[in-house]
Amino acid sequence: MSYILLVIYMIIFCVIIYKSPFFKNHHLPKYTPIILFILKFFAGLSVFFVYSKFYDARYSSDIFKYFDDGIIIHSAIYENPWDYLRMITGIGGNAPHLDKYYYTCYFWMKPFNYGLFNDNLTVIRFNALVRLISMGNIHIHTLIISFLSFTGLWGIYKVFLSYFKNQKWLLVLVVFFIPSLYFWTSGLLKEGILMFAFGMLLYSFNQLMKKHFTLSSLIVFILSIFLLLISKFYILVAALPGLAFIFLYIKTKPKFIALKYLLIHVFFLIGAWLTKPILGISFPEILAHKQHDFINYINSLNYVGSKIEIQAIEPNLFSLIKAIPQALYNSLFRPTLFEVSNAMMLMAALENLLIVAAILLTIFYFTKRNLKNHWFLFCVSFTLILFALSGLTTPVLGALVRYKAPALPFLAIALLFMINFEKLNKLRKRDHIKKLGI
Repeated sequence: MSYILLVIYMIIFCVIIYKSPFFKNHHLPKYTPIILFILKFFAGLSVFFVYSKFYDARYSSDIFKYFDDGIIIHSAIYENPWDYLRMITGIGGNAPHLDKYYYTCYFWMKPFNYGLFNDNLTVIRFNALVRLISMGNIHIHTLIISFLSFTGLWGIYKVFLSYFKNQKWLLVLVVFFIPSLYFWTSGLLKEGILMFAFGMLLYSFNQLMKKHFTLSSLIVFILSIFLLLISKFYILVAALPGLAFIFLYIKTKPKFIALKYLLIHVFFLIGAWLTKPILGISFPEILAHKQHDFINYINSLNYVGSKIEIQAIEPNLFSLIKAIPQALYNSLFRPTLFEVSNAMMLMAALENLLIVAAILLTIFYFTKRNLKNHWFLFCVSFTLILFALSGLTTPVLGALVRYKAPALPFLAIALLFMINFEKLNKLRKRDHIKKLGI
């Protein structure tokens, strides 16, 4: 019966995509969004398959731990619905008698929070909510999170479509089908919720900046920020300088763009060092502690095949600046083919080769025409900051591939901005004429 329900939900989502103005696009065939969504769901099923077949036990697989914890929280509804609501909302969720649920969960309590919200709770609560309508079928949970992720990616696609109308299929490729992004943001993980929140944040922000101000856009913008705060806080941190620059770019005269760009990033860098007296948390200390805890945890395990050595950082500016080049290199180019130990690593290494090929293509067909475009500069800022944060704190290549995935479409879009497609098309036409012997 639950699989019949799965098919019904699939049909409902397809109808929503077909009918909703948000998913309409006159530059693509009518059924393209539906096909993209279905392919996204298949990617989510592949995540389930990988975790089912290639992990030693259910308790070592993230998607099953999040799912099982959601089932535990949902079970409270049969004993006391108010307890269920307390745990779902967090209001009154610290009541001592609820510990019997929390201590049964794998991920509800996090050993290291660094004064931040425990983002594991967001995925667990998602599963506990979806359990109300899923009959316990994990594939229905995957279907819903795949739809959310697809919606966020569609929002990103719409933001950049006006700049790449003649390369719309290439834009579809880099937004939806970069392998790491396609895979890791489709399954029952934080990344699916993250991409929904981030995509809707950029889409609503773009609408507001284009003076298409509506109450709905403002509400979506605020809710997206909230969802990022409780899912992947560092993604919002990585995006803030670029978004602040776009706001300044649009609201002021288009002069001294490079200076404004630099000053915005210097301002946020200084701000990171001043957060402790204001917010009570220090971002440099969080970075250093997170890295040290991650390294200590990996060292405590018997064997981690993709472990790498990274430069230890301390909560000071000199230490961070010194470690950033290695962090960016690791995020951009590793794993290499020489570091492959399994099929997943092979796919990541081949993906990195494609990135290198794309960079070389950009160099050969470079144009500076779009270097002052505000969204191009956002892509550069977000990619570099997220790559740096991921590379600084992650001593495992398998985890690094997953953490850097949200930046990959923006890296690809930045490269698209720098490619002279007119020159490239002329070369292709010339080669075609030569082949015809004309």
